[in-house]
Amino acid sequence: MDLNLPILHLLHDKQSILIAGAGGGFDIFAGLPLYFALREMGKTVHLANYSFSRLDIMSHYCKVISLVPDLMVGATGGVPSDFNAGYYPEGYLSRWFLETRQENIPIWMFAKIGPQSLRILCERLADALAIDALILIDGGVDSLMIGNEEGAGTLLEDTISLTATRTLDIPVKILACVGFGAELEVCHHNALANMASLIKEGAFYGACALTSQMRVYQDYLAACRYVWEQPAHHKSQINMRIVSATEGEFGNHHLYSDYRPAEVFVTPLMSLYWFFDANQVVARSLLASEIESTSTIEEAYAVTVALRERLVAQARVCKPIPY
Repeated sequence: MDLNLPILHLLHDKQSILIAGAGGGFDIFAGLPLYFALREMGKTVHLANYSFSRLDIMSHYCKVISLVPDLMVGATGGVPSDFNAGYYPEGYLSRWFLETRQENIPIWMFAKIGPQSLRILCERLADALAIDALILIDGGVDSLMIGNEEGAGTLLEDTISLTATRTLDIPVKILACVGFGAELEVCHHNALANMASLIKEGAFYGACALTSQMRVYQDYLAACRYVWEQPAHHKSQINMRIVSATEGEFGNHHLYSDYRPAEVFVTPLMSLYWFFDANQVVARSLLASEIESTSTIEEAYAVTVALRERLVAQARVCKPIPY
């Protein structure tokens, strides 16, 4: 069974595609089914992530490819067997490729910086890899928040990635979201309203679902479990819920019995991918124009707080989904 991607008409003549985790953390894992599906079609596909890993530390202890020291490096399978960072998803993902598939796949990592600085790094990587299509992947849907909502989630990191890549000279730029309902801090009533606005503007490309029978899903699951089960390593709440939903679980289900930090409500909606025109998504954002000139994450965060305070009186309230 294949993943029925509704974006193939945009990618039919594209040969070097970059899939990049928009919000950092484990977002890049949510893009793995897309990665495997596009590779099966003969595309050259690269992986990158707006990273929460300490690039300076990882570069010191593990093997990396360094394009811009401490700011943009490629994690390789060279993670020592006795290395116990507690958090290095990109490095262990690359080691999974090497150990299980005998593939030397770098996972490019961008430092956690502001959009002005990130744009320079993205441009350099795009040039180095001759990228002709970009898919920003969001585990969840807070990348669709524009900044005036209650329950906007952690929209800053996603908005930084969208803002940094907006003016890149890449013919196709897509935002993919998967895991609707998996973010406990997000108001999904407001997320649906934003989706509806994008649909009305012609910025929605369609949706498709993961199923447990798909080989691309099984490879994704294997990669996730490999990283999650490294000694003392963090797990991904959103990806665990995507997996649970794809396996047919429902309600307050937890994939690991010893990892139950919150009550959740798993539903089949979490296994759906939603695809949007990335440029039209960022054009709607109230936050993007405020942070586009910032260079550091601290500057971007301060601007975000100030904007949220200005908009608090007119914030779109969080309502329950009425069915």
